Amino acid sequence: MYNIRRLLTLAAVIMFIISIVTSVPGLRGSRRTDTAADEPAREAISTQSAPEAEEKFVAHRGYSAAAPENTALAFELAGKAAFWGIETDISETYDNEFVCMHDDTLERMTDGEGAVGDYTYSVLRTLSIDTGSNIERYGSLKIPSMVEYLNICVTYGCVPIIEIKKIHDYDKFLQTIYNSNLQSRCIVTGAIEDLREIRARDADIAVMVIGYSNIEYTRYIELINELGGKRGILYNYPVVTQDVVNEVHNAGLLCGVWWLDTAEEAKQYMSYGVDYVVTNEIPGATNLMINDTE
Repeated sequence: MYNIRRLLTLAAVIMFIISIVTSVPGLRGSRRTDTAADEPAREAISTQSAPEAEEKFVAHRGYSAAAPENTALAFELAGKAAFWGIETDISETYDNEFVCMHDDTLERMTDGEGAVGDYTYSVLRTLSIDTGSNIERYGSLKIPSMVEYLNICVTYGCVPIIEIKKIHDYDKFLQTIYNSNLQSRCIVTGAIEDLREIRARDADIAVMVIGYSNIEYTRYIELINELGGKRGILYNYPVVTQDVVNEVHNAGLLCGVWWLDTAEEAKQYMSYGVDYVVTNEIPGATNLMINDTE
């Protein structure tokens, strides 16, 4: 009987010690089993970098009120100013590389001339951007590649909003996004013809057709509904009202507006519930100090 009591007492002590070890963080074993059930949770933890912003401002061609548009500097300043997203325009070079340039031709922004698509990437890199906001402060700037732009989005945790201007190799375009691992956050915008090409190759990446105010807003709802997956409309802002936003959202579509810069306008459209606002300047910001020498 005495031996039985000793054994029972010893067992109780062992169970007590085990209960303490397993209840204290850091004392438990680190072994885990990789089952399909826990993959989504692991992915969510690895991709979540910050709480979702309530006001989603997208820097139009980068922070184009602070530096020349579509330059690496403008993208970096947008990141430092904590824009939710950074918008750019993508064109394809003669040798099938992708660069950030709004215009089809080089004259407005650079010391070159002619069509972007007539030059190789290496030749375009010899040109200088010679106009734009505060160009006198920065001197010679170069036309950035799509890879540079995406790397900056990664560095600052910004959502890439990519407008297709003129490209031919849609497979390579998408592969460039995949290489950055931003396909789940990226939004591709442009004409419906380009978005059809994107959706034919990728069922999941978000696409938004660009809507202009000289065409009935419902026409863009019809167009984008041809495509499946995550999709929406990036409207020229004068066409957007509360009823328009409601109709677009009720159709299961995203609704963005471009572009507006004042605090009053931003407050108005945010109150409509638009998904994001494209802007050249942080609406309402004055004398914003940005360390552009880092």
